[in-house]
Amino acid sequence: MSRPREACGIYGVYDFSGGSVFPYIYWGLLSQNHRGQQSYGFLTFDGDFYTHKMLGLVPRMKLRKLKKRMALLPGNVGIGNVRYSTSGRSDHYSLMMDVQPVLCEHPGVRVAISYNGNVVNANDLRSFVTERLSKTTMTADTELICERLCMELMKGRSLAEAVGTCIEEIEGAYSVVGVTGNGELFAFRDRCGIKPLCLGYSSDGQVCAISSETVGLDINGLSHRVEMVEPGELVVIAEGGVERKQLVIPRKKALCSFEFAYFARPDSILNDASRYVYEVRTAFGRNLGRIAQRQGVVGKFDMVVPVPETAEDAAYGFHVESGVPLERAMRRHRYVTDRAFIALSRERYSILEKKMNVLGAKVKDKNVALVDDSIVRGDTTKSVVKKMRDEGAREVHLYITFPKIISPCCYGIDMATFDELIGSRCSAEEIARLISADTVTYQPIEDLISAIGLPKEVLCMGCITGKYPTPLAQSLVDAAQSRFEKGEKEKARVYEAAARQTGD
Repeated sequence: MSRPREACGIYGVYDFSGGSVFPYIYWGLLSQNHRGQQSYGFLTFDGDFYTHKMLGLVPRMKLRKLKKRMALLPGNVGIGNVRYSTSGRSDHYSLMMDVQPVLCEHPGVRVAISYNGNVVNANDLRSFVTERLSKTTMTADTELICERLCMELMKGRSLAEAVGTCIEEIEGAYSVVGVTGNGELFAFRDRCGIKPLCLGYSSDGQVCAISSETVGLDINGLSHRVEMVEPGELVVIAEGGVERKQLVIPRKKALCSFEFAYFARPDSILNDASRYVYEVRTAFGRNLGRIAQRQGVVGKFDMVVPVPETAEDAAYGFHVESGVPLERAMRRHRYVTDRAFIALSRERYSILEKKMNVLGAKVKDKNVALVDDSIVRGDTTKSVVKKMRDEGAREVHLYITFPKIISPCCYGIDMATFDELIGSRCSAEEIARLISADTVTYQPIEDLISAIGLPKEVLCMGCITGKYPTPLAQSLVDAAQSRFEKGEKEKARVYEAAARQTGD
């Protein structure tokens, strides 16, 4: 895998006027295709559940097909999901089995959920669920959350009580949207709020939606009033209106900081940040421009070039701050959609070569300040630098907006072992040599925090600091780091290796 993967994008909508919600779900997911390109799914409810699930991207639909799909997915309430696999297996059969939303049915209880994140204590949760119900069918952890909810509801507990139990017991990152057998739309976040989740309304108040990102509200005209779902909060939307309950007091708020550098769409707003993501990324670039000025190297650069597409705003900020001309001398082939991370190793570099096009006439004999969002494994970065060299660039100096990634993620970004992270074992100077760049400069953590505009206490920065907001994740990573430093080969993701260590 060359670039980090996010777990999912989720969407839910309720139409109080009784209209069909499928078009809202479709457009809401289409706007979040960047969050998960392995599979997608729709689920609606009008007294019964209706689903449609497929592998791949949410497709572009012509009006006739959209209307046909709407007839097959009736109901005024529904949810949807776009997914990458950061837990479970990635073979074709498993990917198909793990497509969300997932529906769990038991006598008197029916619940469907769509979820974004990763359960850190999934092994314990799986044992607990399977001992009391039956063997689960999915290889990922979505079904575990849904079944755990059902177990509480089968006891006669209220939805709020059931969700409260889940939040108390389940450690990890999870933003969940769901539908009950009574036609209620509900949503909740883990007690740290690691994954984003927002709530929006139409101007007449007749339609209410829940989305991973605000772009999912904007595209449907549902951003008349936008609110964030709080960590540990439950939102229930039904005929009577919208009800919000703070079920669990957050022990520590910790929104994923990598959302700002890479995952989120530039036109989204995350949590209480007062700026659009693109404005934050522009500030990242300005910070890097100031660093280049302090380094005394601005005068040697002929141009600043962004690696498309998440570094484009940062490159503009670098240009504004430093005065170095901005040249978009690298372009992405829009319709080369194969993902390097699902390719065989012998095919990976071939795919990377095809995805990027360097405009040779622009970079030939030039000294380039190349801006990118992150270096995870180094595959993509090495390929990009090579293409620059092949087209005649004299010098290539990398400026990276996200600080050096030194530690795995336990919360739904698939960079989950020390061994795969080039920053866990190499200095910036060593990385520069390995990827054939002249220099590599990272944005410092303090500058990242300042540009985001949120206090460091409410951000998750585990992958760049080694400090995690939940206790089990911290202990698992500490144990994995100890094994890594002893030279032991990592055979699984940090949170999945725990089961192997204990024999589960």
